[in-house]
Parts: sequence; C-alpha cells; structure tokens
Amino acid sequence: MDFIKSRKHPVTRRSCAPTLTAATLMTGLALALPAAAATSTDTTFPTPEQLASAKRLPAVNVEGTAAAYKIDQLSSSKFTEPLLDTPQTISIISKEIIQQQGATTLTEALRNSPGVGTFYVGENGTTSTGDAIYMRGFDTSGSIFVDGARDLGSISRDVFNIEQVEVTKGPDGTEYGRTAPTGAVNMVSKQPMLGNAVSASISYGSGNHKRATADLNQVTGNHSAFRLNVMGQNSGVAGRDHVKNDRWGIAPTLAFGLGTPTRVYLDYLHVKQTNVPDGGVPAIGLPGYSSPDPTRPFISNAPQVNPHNFYGIDADHDHVTADMFTVIVEHDFSPDMALHNTLRWGRTHE
Repeated sequence: MDFIKSRKHPVTRRSCAPTLTAATLMTGLALALPAAAATSTDTTFPTPEQLASAKRLPAVNVEGTAAAYKIDQLSSSKFTEPLLDTPQTISIISKEIIQQQGATTLTEALRNSPGVGTFYVGENGTTSTGDAIYMRGFDTSGSIFVDGARDLGSISRDVFNIEQVEVTKGPDGTEYGRTAPTGAVNMVSKQPMLGNAVSASISYGSGNHKRATADLNQVTGNHSAFRLNVMGQNSGVAGRDHVKNDRWGIAPTLAFGLGTPTRVYLDYLHVKQTNVPDGGVPAIGLPGYSSPDPTRPFISNAPQVNPHNFYGIDADHDHVTADMFTVIVEHDFSPDMALHNTLRWGRTHE
C-alpha cells in the first residue's frame, strides 16, 4: 500500500490538448455569438420610410374589473392592522371563493385552508352530529365562532348566509378567549347594506342532489335596510345508499343607522336538518388490512365489501333544529375609539 500511495503516475499531456483546444474554441464561439446576434438585430429595424408607409390599425381598448380574492382586513375591530402587518397566520375564505367552488357547508369551505378539515377515522367515523373540525391535529370543534361570539350548537353548519370564513392559527386568546391551542374559526354573517340587490342559485347533481338559495337586500329608509337569506336542500351522497342530507334555513336581518356613527343589527337564524349519517364502509378486504385478532387470521383474507351498500341501521338519524338571535350594537366615538357589543341567544335541539 505504501508503494501504491507513493508512486507517481505520469500525466499524458497529449490527451489534454484536445480538451484545451475544444474549450478554447467554445469560448471563442460564445464570444462571437453575441456580436453576431447584435449585428443581425441591428439590421432588422425598419427604416423611416417603412414606418411612414406602414398601415396603422385602430386602437383597441379593453376594460374590465379584476376579480380579487384577496381580503386585507379582518371583520373584527380588534385587528387594527392589515393582514400583511398582523403577526399571526390568518386565512380568509371569501364569499367569491365559496360561490365559485360550490361549497355548501363549513367543512367544504375549510378545504381552502391548509391544515384544517374534518377528521373521520374507521367504521362509524362520520355518524357524530355537528362539524368535527381539526386544525393541525387538535380538535377545534369547540372553537367555532359566528360574528366573534362562540357557537356552541352541534350542527353541520351551512354557508348560505355567510359572507366570509376567517381562520386564525395559533393561540388566539386575546381575540376570542378560550380556544383550541391551534386556533379558531370565525364565520362572518351577511349584513344589510345601503343598496337594493337580489341573487339566487339552483343546483342539481349526482346523488339526487337538489339545492336552492336566495339572497335579498332591500333598503327600507335613509339609514336602514333589510336582508333575507333562505336555503333548501334535499340530496343524497353519490355512490352510497340510504344516506340523506336534507335541510332548510332562513336568516332575516334588520339594520339601523347605516352610514352613521351608531349602528344596530338584529339577526335571526333558523336551520333544521333531517339527515341520515354515513357510517362509512367496513375496512375488511381493503388493501393493507390485517386482522386485529391473532386468533382469527382468516379475517385478513376476507373479500372486500360492496362500498355502495349501507351498513347502518334504520334508527340512524341526525335530526337537529337550531335557532339563534343576535343583537349587535356599534358606536364610533372618534376615528380611533369605538364601542362594539354583541348579545346572543341560541338553542340547539337534537
């Protein structure tokens, strides 16, 4: 080994010559290309005579309004700075995104926020009433707010009367009080505005899906307005038997003092749902399944069940009636000082 390490191998200089020659040629070629390109580019400019004789086409003006999904400010007055200058991770799901994606529930709208969604595991994993929302691995079902006030009702929330959904990630005790360690979800309701408007939507899809919504805003005075949102849905689930999602809701709202320092909002929400929950499909027979009981290894080789079948019972139901009445009072003492008070009464019957 000492002989091999100390032995000097002769270098064949002849083999390096072609490499150096090729490198020299490539360098010269690279230096020549810009000069050639510049020469060819200079000769392509039109002459003044050609410009004078060129035919001028009429100008075309394109006007339109850019669709902006970005929202710079939260609905809560506690956040005084734009989102860009707020030291917290916050996602806002606007009504334009909800409408264009066809989202009908809160769980569907939250798919636009990374790390937030529903979490159903195993057989019978989707039979619980309400929105089982998890954020960054923690249960956030008890940290759902409507207009800044906690919503304790256990119901699958619809977004027919929602203006936007705000998701704050991380500890949020200064804004909402006690919340999950990973954050909170705030649903901003649609409020009356000074201007008459009406909109409606009808959808029909697979799984016998039928849904209709309507949104009416009517000015009732110089500083008052009325808004009404209604919704009705009767649908199943594509590829599943006996699973049903039936619900209807109405949300009237009155507003006084719009455009003045003192504003009062009276909101009422009534939602009734009559659903048959989907308990899922047994995992037996699926790829990777193994029997949890070592004394019964034959279960691992059992055939896969039909995923279209319903494996619940006739008594499975999710019947919920929710009522909520909210009074919001706002008063601006000055541009830098304001009072905001929310009073709510709610009842959920299962």
